[in-house]
Amino acid sequence: LLILFLLLCNAPLLAQQTRQVQGSVTDTTHKPLPGLVIKLYTPGLKDTLSTFSDTNGSFNFSGLAASKFVIIISAMGYTTYEGHYSFAVTETNIKLAEITMVSSIKTLQEVVIGIAPVIIKTDTIEYKADSFKVKTDAYVEDLLKKLPGVQVNKNGEVTAQGKKVTKIKVNGKDFFGGDVRNATQQLPANIIDKVQVIDDYGDVAATTGIKNGEPDKIINLQFKKDKNNGFFGKVEAGYGTSNSYKAAVSNNYFNEKTQFSVIANSNNINNGILATSNNKGSNALSGLAITGSNAAAGAQPSRSGVPEGITTSHSVGTNFRIDFGKKNSFYGSYNFGQRNTYGFREIFRQFFYPTVNYVNNQRFEYNNYGYNHQANLNLEFYPDSFSYFKISPTFYYNTSNNNNITSFNYFKDAAIKTSEGYLRDTTKSSTPDLGANILYNLRFRKKGRNLSFTLGLGISGSNSKTNRPGFSRIYDTQGAYSDSYQNQLIKQENSNNNNNFYLAYTEPLGKKKFIDFTYFSNYTQIYNNYKTFNHDPVAGTDSLLAYLSNQFINRYENKRVGLNVRTVKKKFNYTIGVSILPVSFKNYLNEKDTAFSSVHNINISPLARFTSTYAQNKSISISYNGNTRRPSYLQLQPVRNISNPQYQTEGNPGLKPEFFHSVSLSFNKFNSLLGSTFFTGLNLFVVQNKIVNNTILLGNNGAQLNRPQNINGGYSASGFYNLSKPYKLNKYIFRLNGSVNYNHDPIFVNSERAANTSWFIAQELSFSYNTDWIELGAGANYGLAASKNLLNQPNRINFTTWVFSHDFKIELPGNLVWRYDIEYIINKALTAAPDKNIVLFNSIIEKKILKKKPLYLSMAGYNIFNQNTAYNRQVSGNAFTDVHSLQLNRYFLITFSYRWNKFNGKQ
Repeated sequence: LLILFLLLCNAPLLAQQTRQVQGSVTDTTHKPLPGLVIKLYTPGLKDTLSTFSDTNGSFNFSGLAASKFVIIISAMGYTTYEGHYSFAVTETNIKLAEITMVSSIKTLQEVVIGIAPVIIKTDTIEYKADSFKVKTDAYVEDLLKKLPGVQVNKNGEVTAQGKKVTKIKVNGKDFFGGDVRNATQQLPANIIDKVQVIDDYGDVAATTGIKNGEPDKIINLQFKKDKNNGFFGKVEAGYGTSNSYKAAVSNNYFNEKTQFSVIANSNNINNGILATSNNKGSNALSGLAITGSNAAAGAQPSRSGVPEGITTSHSVGTNFRIDFGKKNSFYGSYNFGQRNTYGFREIFRQFFYPTVNYVNNQRFEYNNYGYNHQANLNLEFYPDSFSYFKISPTFYYNTSNNNNITSFNYFKDAAIKTSEGYLRDTTKSSTPDLGANILYNLRFRKKGRNLSFTLGLGISGSNSKTNRPGFSRIYDTQGAYSDSYQNQLIKQENSNNNNNFYLAYTEPLGKKKFIDFTYFSNYTQIYNNYKTFNHDPVAGTDSLLAYLSNQFINRYENKRVGLNVRTVKKKFNYTIGVSILPVSFKNYLNEKDTAFSSVHNINISPLARFTSTYAQNKSISISYNGNTRRPSYLQLQPVRNISNPQYQTEGNPGLKPEFFHSVSLSFNKFNSLLGSTFFTGLNLFVVQNKIVNNTILLGNNGAQLNRPQNINGGYSASGFYNLSKPYKLNKYIFRLNGSVNYNHDPIFVNSERAANTSWFIAQELSFSYNTDWIELGAGANYGLAASKNLLNQPNRINFTTWVFSHDFKIELPGNLVWRYDIEYIINKALTAAPDKNIVLFNSIIEKKILKKKPLYLSMAGYNIFNQNTAYNRQVSGNAFTDVHSLQLNRYFLITFSYRWNKFNGKQ
């Protein structure tokens, strides 16, 4: 009875006894198979247990009550495994024999399976980086040069689908403030998974979907997942002939939550990495180009963007990103740069007037020094699942010390000398700039309902002091002359306060349709204190010239009220709407207690945008936008500047704001079977109240006065195309690019209306060949700049350039790499210098010194034939200008470099 009682008490314990099942799965070569789904089925029970095999192919089930079960394993490429198992009730730790998966083979026709190298979306063209072959030591710039529709010029400027790329992001966040050259020349190409070329309408559009205005072209670099956790960087030092040198170090740390980068650079070979400007333009000339107030962007010849002069630069910068919480992020950058640039320009300029022409020759020599600080911070914060904040303060401070000397002469009708002289210019200036943007977005519980606002605050200014002594000799018709000397001191204090507010509200009208209400308000006040003194260097005194001095205030206010209907569907979306744009401003002269008449304008602008991805990897986009642009304070300042007697200026406080009408059309296509891409686009700009200079001839010696005023009739049209066709899985690639720009610029000459028409045409054909050990490319580029001034200019003036290029790279035994690039440039119809053919040849030999360490020695020669020079044609108003400028010439450099990268514990 006792034994029976004990058995009955322990029966439930025996029934509840559990066991553990362990096993492993391999292929027929006994190689572990990780990531397979393992299912355990118990007959008579409904539930099925599941797990995954680990990196060693092992799996484990615990808490199993039954002693009989079935193991089922199925995987693509293998025959499904089904095993029936039975063990004693008392066995608790079960070790299964190794399970071998047998391959399932089915012969198909030959196919190549992979991710499409190009994916076309609504506002994004996405390139799969691994589809474009580059060497293991290549940088992002080398990768971008391989992408169809993307071009990189000699100065590192990037153009995509016919538009200049203004910013680069890394994993969706700004990298060194979005500086393009820093990202493309510092980040290695082999860590990039995707390159996304994006039409960016700003942060508000990204959160609300409401797109206003013309988009910027930006690039986002998406890292590979296994390359998003580790270190990479390099250090290099080189020295060569003519005391040329370079030294640089960079180190980057990335993981899922944190990013930190630091870069330092010093050289005298025009190779500044970090941005040294506030993105407010540069006075560097840019290759073969037509310039003017309404010039449209297009493909440039390969020589465009080459920096002029010889620059010594030093810079250091840091970039960081810290992610916290689920989505929150704090990121930013700080850069410090210092540079000293020496150079000269030889200038030939011809002016056309109704009854006479003047030719002006100049030599402009400069030595400029300056430094700058630039900081950008961003805080993105999600208080809850419906709200989003972004706060972005910015700071910029620049100082400069520019020393220039210009010698000049003027000829009437290209034969009779009318004047000559020189002008010295020493300017010291400082430019502080402080700003902040605050963005808040609220998503309501009703899907599609959204409220967003942005507040922008900005304070900027500039203070400058210019000493400008000059000498002029004026000839009369008999050859006699009179001399005049002038020594002016010009002081300027300028401040700019800018506040703006933007509100956007979206209400859904259905699942796919929305109505958008937008409101924008901007208020700007500009203060300019302009004082001109007559400087007496002997007495050391300065006397104020009251008639050339004043204090000027401009108060400008503009608004934009818009109502749009937006439809968003899978294959297409469109927006139609209308905006009302009231503009008003008033100008004041403090010293004279004078207020000029106010300017009030109201423009009504329709908005239309249609985008369709109507077929796989095909998209078309059509849009119209209208916007205003206010005159600058220099255009409004009603005081004459005669510090350069031959080129005097005076503002016009009665100017009205310009109003732009913009129509654009684009078409993108990628053929996934052939791998070919085709991009094309058309743009049309029409300007109301266009601000142009009224060029007034002063006397008979070629001196002129430029005074801005409004005029209608300005427009420009541009178009581009890019065709790329690869063969043998991108082993051979042919590319054909082209662009056409036409500008019709109305002008005033001696207060009489005229017009200047100009064309810029560029065509390029290139070929590249890539294998594991050799790369080569070849191309031909043709550029035509043509202009005609409808005054007394008898013929159209043409300037043509041919550029034939070839580059080559080969990997030789012994860890040796040799590469070179050569350009043969033919310039025709230049007037600044005789037509000159130029050969530019660079070559470098690099050797890995240590087999197991990434230590390299390179010997390089740049511009080996010593023919580097730059010619430039500009068209503006009633003149065309040819410029020949100094370029960095031949030097040889020996460089040591050490590179490192370690991701997820792997070197």
